[in-house]
Amino acid sequence: MDKNYRESDVSMLRIKTLFACVFVFFAMQSVSAQPLAEQFIQNGYREMCNQEHGSVVFDALYNYFDKFIKFLDTHPVWLHKLSRAKQLFIRSTEKNYYSTDYFGLYDESKKTGRGQIAFYYSIHFHEYICFCYPEIKNIPEIINFFQACYDIQYPYGAVFEQAAIELGVASIFAYSNGVIPILLKVVKYFPFYIARRPHYDGTVFSLFLDSTNNQSLLLAPYTSSLSCSDFNTPLRNFYRLEDQSSMLLIPGVLLPEFGINPTPHIVVSSDETRYATIAFAMRPDYVQKNHAFSQLPLFKN
Repeated sequence: MDKNYRESDVSMLRIKTLFACVFVFFAMQSVSAQPLAEQFIQNGYREMCNQEHGSVVFDALYNYFDKFIKFLDTHPVWLHKLSRAKQLFIRSTEKNYYSTDYFGLYDESKKTGRGQIAFYYSIHFHEYICFCYPEIKNIPEIINFFQACYDIQYPYGAVFEQAAIELGVASIFAYSNGVIPILLKVVKYFPFYIARRPHYDGTVFSLFLDSTNNQSLLLAPYTSSLSCSDFNTPLRNFYRLEDQSSMLLIPGVLLPEFGINPTPHIVVSSDETRYATIAFAMRPDYVQKNHAFSQLPLFKN
């Protein structure tokens, strides 16, 4: 890959992140004076006001996502190319920056009991695809979606950095070259989507940026014993408006040695099609160790 292109791209991301820091400071401080660690223990999350992106931006993202899905459905050659690029990427050293294999398209729209389709975006994966297939820049259905993902994800590295500093775990990002590895998940849930068991995220932090149906997300503060009744819709102080939205920060499973337990959560069934966007802070060059967290209950429809 072109080294100069990579360095200029990272430099631009750093500049944008500096501008985002002002927004981050006020968002992180405005909801509660309670320490973040206490909020995670008591509630399982921290709510913040997202003054960077509102419904206008996210609805445009979902429109691009639908066009992207439709294009791949009618152009199987490009579906194959993206799949091939993913397989090559997860075998490259670039993948180690994220310590995961979750990249690209996951289409479970026709899978019984699943009913969802998601795309996992990262700036490095974006660059890798463009490097492998330069002609992709001439396909608006793909490049417009990628560009929207890029534009949305860039401010939230500062949110994750501030959270790590507040928790005293900033050292985990020491080898990230000044840019925290972020995966952006854009997901579409169909009316026949069914989730029967909550899960923990394989992340450092997860930031629920937007949902077209906030009531479908249930979560619980971590305890040694969990039941279905422990899971509730988070109370929100902010609304989904054109120029702002409510976002929730939760811990994932990649902080066990710091005594920070993950927040279990589930997206429950609904009779409507929904969209959501989540940013994941990953842990660079990390090999996940086996750790026994609390068993999660089975939800019945």
